[in-house]
Amino acid sequence: MARQSSILLIIGLVGLLGFGAKADQNRFMVFFADKAESIYSIDAPLDFLSQKAIDRRVKVNQAITVQDLPVNANYLDSLIKYNVTPYYTSKWFNAALVEADSADLDILITKDFVLSYEYIAPGTRLNPVTQPYTISFNPLEPSIVSSNSKTQIEMLGAQTMHAQGYTGEGVHVAVLDGGFQKVDQSAIFKHIFNNGRLKDRMDFTTNSENVFDYDDHGSNVLSCMAGNYKTVLIGTGYDMDVSLYVTEDVSNNSSFEYRIEEYNWLLAAERADSVGVDIIASSLGYSTFLDTSMNYTIAALDGKTAVISKAADLASQKGILVVCSAGNEGNGSWRYITMPADVESVVTVGAISSNGNKSSFSSIGPTADGRTKPDVVALGQGVSVFHQNNTIGTNNGTSFSSPLIAGLAAGIWQQFPELTNVELKELILSIGDNHNNPDNSIGHGLPNYRRLINDSILSVKKVFDESFTVYPNPFTGDHISILIEREYSRQDLDLKLYAPDGKLVAVKFEEKVKKGDIINLEVKEHSKGLYVLRLQSGGELKNVKLLRY
Repeated sequence: MARQSSILLIIGLVGLLGFGAKADQNRFMVFFADKAESIYSIDAPLDFLSQKAIDRRVKVNQAITVQDLPVNANYLDSLIKYNVTPYYTSKWFNAALVEADSADLDILITKDFVLSYEYIAPGTRLNPVTQPYTISFNPLEPSIVSSNSKTQIEMLGAQTMHAQGYTGEGVHVAVLDGGFQKVDQSAIFKHIFNNGRLKDRMDFTTNSENVFDYDDHGSNVLSCMAGNYKTVLIGTGYDMDVSLYVTEDVSNNSSFEYRIEEYNWLLAAERADSVGVDIIASSLGYSTFLDTSMNYTIAALDGKTAVISKAADLASQKGILVVCSAGNEGNGSWRYITMPADVESVVTVGAISSNGNKSSFSSIGPTADGRTKPDVVALGQGVSVFHQNNTIGTNNGTSFSSPLIAGLAAGIWQQFPELTNVELKELILSIGDNHNNPDNSIGHGLPNYRRLINDSILSVKKVFDESFTVYPNPFTGDHISILIEREYSRQDLDLKLYAPDGKLVAVKFEEKVKKGDIINLEVKEHSKGLYVLRLQSGGELKNVKLLRY
């Protein structure tokens, strides 16, 4: 068993000190100079990573490096000697989150092992030792105020995905939010608790195992992808495994934010990585803070500047698919997506109404460096969700369109486990209804699972006004076939197949094709991923995406 708890929470050290924070203490991140003389080795990764986390790195050809090693325990001991109390550590940033007096930090910064420190929030908040919490699940029957679950499912073709047996089973999703109030008190989540699908939990805002408090925003979010109550509220990936992490501090009903919440997100992402999650689902975004010195500018929307964006990018590099909301700034002064939606590898999700129109509040792109965002959209108005008073009602926001996509991703990944996170993102984009013309309003549009399996007139495998069908798709063998579906005036057909790296791997020219003809195209290339088949006849041209796994 990996020793995640010992490397993420150094509470044993803190507990020896007792607790009684001084009034002038605040919260900081302390960054260390190196990881010299670590007791851990990249040659023994099971000491600090789960087997699933290791396997995921192998899958995406990501080497285990010094970045993955825990923070040097000797450095943490030294912090304590200088009256600086550490609570959490970040392997990726080689840092510790502390509560301390700035005067003590000014002394500490003179030491060789400390690189720098950063003020991230006022006051003290963390429990000196992790507060335990024993779950007592009580499956109360919910009241139904209103429900739109069927609409949000069918818009994505997820009912077809479920009918084929792909419900997210075996896919581990970490949800990072502000609280999961009353999730442990509703029959909507009975399958999660009764089937052992809750794998991990932590409230990083207070250092507690109780995540079922504070706020029901995370409860809303979780229900969109993992709820399962009769036919009233069905999540897009309801059989997924889940880990629940509170990173957003909503204490005292405050919406005021500090940079610490970005660092909480980082800590949760690292823990999620260590325990072996496949997907991070987050309906949080940051741009401005109560302390205006922490504010970001629109120029910082480059996927590389914000703390949370750096964290999301690192999680993606480790093979995790990160799905996040675009933000609700579309009709505000900011207008643009919020961090970490600016990260290239992140699946950024905007919102539309049930009639397919972009929601006015849904944040837009592009990123500061000119990339198209959001990536896709889903229903974000009148979304059916669970509320903390144990009712099923509705809510609005990209916060709820995002988990719908995360659940869809879980189902597709269950079906195609060989895909990497990058390939899965490409596949989701390719089944969007705006894929041929992505823009900074709705991205690649609304994905639909039925396009993936040729089960709809919307299928991207039917081209030239349904003149052709390309099959099988996805494919594993050494050939694909093209069926001529309608009388086509015996015109010539030119076919070219391009591999995922853009290399031309197959060419064929057919003279005077007619209805009923089947053209077989040999595929000698064996790379996995997304292929592009180009069909041209006369002045008509169409590109078709094909998945090989």
